[in-house]
Amino acid sequence: MPAIAQFKLSGVITDALTRKPIEAVNILVKNTGKGTVADDNGNFTLFLATGNYQITFSSVGYQPQTRNVAIRQNTRITISLVQENKQMDALTITDKAPDQNIKSVQMSRVQLDLINIRKIPVVMGESDIIKVLTLQPGVSTVGEGAGGFNVRGGRVDQNLVLLDGAPLFNTSHLLGFFASVSPDAIQDVSLYKGGIPAQFGGRLSSLLTLKMRPGNYEKLKFSGGISPISSRLLLEGPLLKNKLTFLVGGRVAYPNWIIRAFPGDTKKNKAFFHDLNGKIQYKLNEKNFTSLTLYRSYDSFKFPEDTAYSWQSNAASWQWNSLVSDKVSFSVNAIHSEYGFGTEGLNPAYGFKLNSTIQHQEIKANVSYTPTPRHKIEAGASTIRYRINPGELKPTDSESNINSVVLEKEHGVEQAAYVSDEWYLGPKVSLQIGLRYSRFNNTGAGRVFRYQTDVPRSTETVTDTLLYNQGQTIKTYGGWEPRVALRVEIDNKTAVKLNYNRTRQYLHLISNTTAISPVDFWKVSDAFVPPQIADQVGVGIFRNFQNNNWETSVEAFYKNMQSLVEYKNGARLLLNPSIETDLLPGKGKAYGVELSVHKNSGRLTGQASYTFSRSLVALQSPFAIEQVNQGDYFPSTFDRPHNLALSSLYDLGKGWTFATNFIYITGRPATYPDGKYILNEVPVVNYSRRNADRIPDYHRLDVSFTKDTRKTKDQERYQLWIVSFYNLYARKNPYSIYFTNDSSWTRSYRLAVFGTIIPSLTWNFNF
Repeated sequence: MPAIAQFKLSGVITDALTRKPIEAVNILVKNTGKGTVADDNGNFTLFLATGNYQITFSSVGYQPQTRNVAIRQNTRITISLVQENKQMDALTITDKAPDQNIKSVQMSRVQLDLINIRKIPVVMGESDIIKVLTLQPGVSTVGEGAGGFNVRGGRVDQNLVLLDGAPLFNTSHLLGFFASVSPDAIQDVSLYKGGIPAQFGGRLSSLLTLKMRPGNYEKLKFSGGISPISSRLLLEGPLLKNKLTFLVGGRVAYPNWIIRAFPGDTKKNKAFFHDLNGKIQYKLNEKNFTSLTLYRSYDSFKFPEDTAYSWQSNAASWQWNSLVSDKVSFSVNAIHSEYGFGTEGLNPAYGFKLNSTIQHQEIKANVSYTPTPRHKIEAGASTIRYRINPGELKPTDSESNINSVVLEKEHGVEQAAYVSDEWYLGPKVSLQIGLRYSRFNNTGAGRVFRYQTDVPRSTETVTDTLLYNQGQTIKTYGGWEPRVALRVEIDNKTAVKLNYNRTRQYLHLISNTTAISPVDFWKVSDAFVPPQIADQVGVGIFRNFQNNNWETSVEAFYKNMQSLVEYKNGARLLLNPSIETDLLPGKGKAYGVELSVHKNSGRLTGQASYTFSRSLVALQSPFAIEQVNQGDYFPSTFDRPHNLALSSLYDLGKGWTFATNFIYITGRPATYPDGKYILNEVPVVNYSRRNADRIPDYHRLDVSFTKDTRKTKDQERYQLWIVSFYNLYARKNPYSIYFTNDSSWTRSYRLAVFGTIIPSLTWNFNF
């Protein structure tokens, strides 16, 4: 029998408005059983015999499109999909294609549905990406209003947060009440809790990527909203039609009237924040794009006594994307990111200014080669330069009694290269193997103390001081970081997945507070502080029901951590020129099981997730006087074994939506006094074991009602009115327990951040 001629059908799939490539689009050739899935850059390839075909292109959030294609020779086409403005969509999805959680090798990934983030009830009515992420299994915070988030028992600084590739070193406004990035400007939110792609490194626990929207190619549009605590506005449109687009947006807050309404001495408290987002994208031709992203945020907070705090972030990211051929794509990024905090003492007798900053400058390149639709190879390299001012204290004038303290600046260079190969070995099995190598140099100028080796490090045991010139290497670290992921498809509705990854972290946030505070500072690995290292293995079972309407999963993980940065009892961290004398290396382990159920369509959609996990740490020291809890493992600050989150959206009809959140989580560990003794006739409370107690468990119910004024799905001008009730049954969830002491009694007090119901009315508009 003569061979039947096969021709190649290839193409790219883009968003009809933004012209941005769409990943993970399902492509099905009618009556043939053939199909494929578009890659991360929207590219696809099929091999078909001569003939006429009907080919359907579909993706969640877009209207399906069917194209008649005649195959007589190798053919290339461009498909533009139109966004589908549904009034009810899934609360969260695990990937873009309806069954991608089964077909993709990736596991431990959460991708948010930004359409409905506005409808989820949150405090003060301000949409918040971080708060929505904490509804996902394995993600939590140390308390209400705490900055940042914790993933699978990890610390806040162990999360790599990238805005169009630029790292953000602080993700919170108002000391943790709100996320520092407005969801209005964001197109895609993806959180990797495990199985981090080989392209990324530098953090132990997770990767959070935030991709900004490129701006509308067709027309000028603006949107925004007003809530009780802030207002926001976003403007986007074309500068050159079908070529150059822009997007600019910002938020400004006015929380003072609410702060002053709280009981107690809050009349002189002041708070403020703003953030700005901007992006310009230029399309040179069908195969080349370039873009520039800019970001800024600023916060200030003043206590009534005499201290004012401020912190700010600035970031810029330039990117060039090129489709060299149907099989090869290339990208280059240049990145600058900086973060700094300032503290000002306002008492004239003790007036001071304290500042600390970190700068991150990076250039990286990536190349992707797709020899067949079922085989993809990626490789790349990056170089990062760090500059850190750990602390600088100066008096504000000659009348101040404060002495100047200026710590030496820290410098470091991190370099990395990686290669990754994803291969569909058959219809049921796919494998992804990645290998990353990273190297870090701590460089001068600077000085390094030498200490006696047979006693604990202290300022009294310094034996020598070594001086290093500018750019001279002080200490070098490095190593391999393998990544492996395997998917075995049991049937069209069920898959089993496994992954393993090793990560190294050369950058550390120095803090001994429960949550992020404005005086925490960053430092690089040096001669005394080695990089943190984590090995994590995960296994999961994924099962879909009713034509992918229901998604269920069970994931188990185990994470082993080395060289954690811990602190001694009674440590002094701020403005300490020999900080290594108050730090200890620690080892940690975290393990758990995550269960998740999603309902993706119908009038009622939502998610139920439950996590059982443990996070333990042990401090390593050969000296008994430095040991914490006798060197045994004890619960870390982020150890919260039981975490239940229930979220739902119900379509009431006529544009009305009812949404609920219920959260229950075990109270975090705390250190309570276990005795009292008299020293020089003064009563002293004794704390012998760290994190041996727990604050009470946390639980909360939120509800909201949303009115959508759209009459049709494609209506572009519409409004959303949202009435929400945060903490509906007014539980006084404790943030902390603290103690006071007098000659006879030790009294305990419970501090609750929100001890009552908080109603809110928010207006969002699109024109």
